[in-house]
Amino acid sequence: MSDRLLSPQFLRTTAANFFFFFNFASYFLLPLHIRELGGRESTIGGIMGTAGLASLLVLPLIGLSIDRLGRRPFLLLGAAGMTLASLGFVLFDQLGIALYALRALQGASMAAAFTATTTFAAEFAPRARRAQALGIFGLSTLLTHALAPGLGEELVHRAGFPALFIAAMVCSSFCFVLALPLHDPPRAPHHLVEVRDLTRAHWVVAVTMTLAGMGFGSVITFIATYVTDEGLGRVGLFFAAYTSTAILTRMIGAGLSDSLGRRTVIIPTLLGLGASIFFLASVHSLPMLFAAGALFGTSQGMNYPTLHAYLVDLSSEAQLGRAQALFNGAFNLGVSGSAFAFGVVAERYGYRNMFTLAAFMPALACVVFIVGTRRPLAASIATAD
Repeated sequence: MSDRLLSPQFLRTTAANFFFFFNFASYFLLPLHIRELGGRESTIGGIMGTAGLASLLVLPLIGLSIDRLGRRPFLLLGAAGMTLASLGFVLFDQLGIALYALRALQGASMAAAFTATTTFAAEFAPRARRAQALGIFGLSTLLTHALAPGLGEELVHRAGFPALFIAAMVCSSFCFVLALPLHDPPRAPHHLVEVRDLTRAHWVVAVTMTLAGMGFGSVITFIATYVTDEGLGRVGLFFAAYTSTAILTRMIGAGLSDSLGRRTVIIPTLLGLGASIFFLASVHSLPMLFAAGALFGTSQGMNYPTLHAYLVDLSSEAQLGRAQALFNGAFNLGVSGSAFAFGVVAERYGYRNMFTLAAFMPALACVVFIVGTRRPLAASIATAD
């Protein structure tokens, strides 16, 4: 593995991830399409949550296979699946089982591709600057969160949702092309570590990510309809605030936990994530919406890559693919669980009460992380190795 921070393999992986997530982030607007087709909040939550559920179902297989078969086949399968799903959304424009099936295909594709790209990124990142490298890699995802909803809203306004789905299909096709030359870095021979050999600390991180994912998912799934129903303007403003601050945070502080320690960064950013969701429940104006998005972006922008780096620190070379699958699966469990659960809450009690409840999820994640990571990290690494 190269000691360069931005090696050619790392940059190609980052570019492939960007185009994959440009497709994925375009579907932040899907709740508006479902609403247009006559769906209510519980229907929106069900369709959106199906992607996360499908991801959870396939992640164990991905975790068992990715260290044996390599990263590239899963990235190619994920890009191809997302392209086919986007084509399906062009062809099917009525509420029904087809939309659930397409979201399931998207969820399985996302699990495969994102596990592959995050594992590639971790392997291509120099160990001494791992958090910084993963923060830079994460910018490729955040940029899509900034660009896709705003550009997508304009495209839908001018040409309708089919145009949005076609544009998304083109993006995931670019991802497929970029992934073709990628190959796994050379690794020392080893006996593959079974899932049962993951350490207690791995599972603490997984529970933390599930709870944090519930808070994050409540916002990502329902912010579009919340902003529309409350008459707060276009949802692109929230995503602009969220992504711009997350990008700025990563550019300035991407390597902060490399010097200060992971826990020092993770604990306050989990609390900040909960505070931003609690604040979102009380916004009544565009400036307040922008401020909530900025706090949300600052917290998530630092928290996610730092937790990711913490997980990689725990993992031996033989465990890395499985650990990534666990990490992504835990986050997807939280996001999909929030879609199902909080969709019902929003329909019965309103969005503001729903966000108030969701704000407690990252706070609970903070408690789990503090209690569960009291053991020194070195002991966990020794156990993993």
